[in-house]
Amino acid sequence: MSVSSPPWVVPLDPASATPVYVQVAHGLAARIENGTLKGGMALPAERDLAEALGVSRVTVRQALALLAQQGLLTRRHGSGTFVNRPAPSLASRPLGLLTGFSEDVRSRGQTPGARVLSFERGRPTPQEAMTLALSPRDGVYRLRRLRTADGEPLAVEESTLPAALIGPLGAADVTDASLYALLAARGLSPVRAVRHLRAVNADGQLVGWLGVPPGAALLATERVSWTATGKPVEHARAYYRGDRYDFVMELHGEEPA
Repeated sequence: MSVSSPPWVVPLDPASATPVYVQVAHGLAARIENGTLKGGMALPAERDLAEALGVSRVTVRQALALLAQQGLLTRRHGSGTFVNRPAPSLASRPLGLLTGFSEDVRSRGQTPGARVLSFERGRPTPQEAMTLALSPRDGVYRLRRLRTADGEPLAVEESTLPAALIGPLGAADVTDASLYALLAARGLSPVRAVRHLRAVNADGQLVGWLGVPPGAALLATERVSWTATGKPVEHARAYYRGDRYDFVMELHGEEPA
């Protein structure tokens, strides 16, 4: 008779470019979000968790610290590490984990959606040419999509992609589909990104698309992503509902001299 693995044992891919501690954090976060690891549950000690996962204690410590920063775990000195139940009405997207909207939504047990608001092929703007390492004569795809979770509007995402690198692409390819999954299928998974975050107020078409009143608080991001070979693959902007999204950032201090 087979014995099922404990709920904190998550699959890891040693061949992945994603750091192991991020894989551990992502796997545990998904188990917390879908209720496999329930609120109030105590996790094993770092040594036992490291042994169960086949990783070092340093890796486990980094993963747990990241999850604590995200508010998914509480670490009590002398007592252990405990699972917090995340609020279902607020989607928490960790800045330190490079994941797509669809993966984030599915990890919470919801169904992601993507309605194409506009799609075109054209020439890059000067900024796009610079960030995507293109010449002014190169082609780019520009797409704007309304992203939803269980049908509820959560974000408007705008992406510019280098056409020669991406290959053939149409609006149907990115309707109710994960852009990151499409890139992965073409061997172009983003493994590194630089993201800028700022607060803005909803106006113009964003009000109607997101179903928020004029002046409502939005979180705006701008991101450039690169593949494992160092090629820029996406220049993206996004506008998230401030009442449905927050972002969590992991920070590290310098080692003492």
